[in-house]
Amino acid sequence: MSTHNKPGALVEESHLCQLRREIEEQYESHPTGAGSSFGEILCYEIHANGMTFVWLAEKWEISLSVLGELIWDHCKRLEEIPRVNHRYRSAASAAL
Repeated sequence: MSTHNKPGALVEESHLCQLRREIEEQYESHPTGAGSSFGEILCYEIHANGMTFVWLAEKWEISLSVLGELIWDHCKRLEEIPRVNHRYRSAASAAL
């Protein structure tokens, strides 16, 4: 983990958070026009710029496995918070 100074606070961040932040900061001088967050940059590069995972890993000078972790981490953040339906009954249990 590394530390990153924010105004008034010292915050520890994970390696993936550090990588996301570094990528965002490096795009500040070369904006995509699609937004400045990591997710917007990632989606731009893959969907609008036509980058494959291999090409994007090469462009960002990271391993394909690290890119996979960044993508997985990004996608899991998009997952909604679960809401349990306590009235749910499966078709099998309803038949009983």
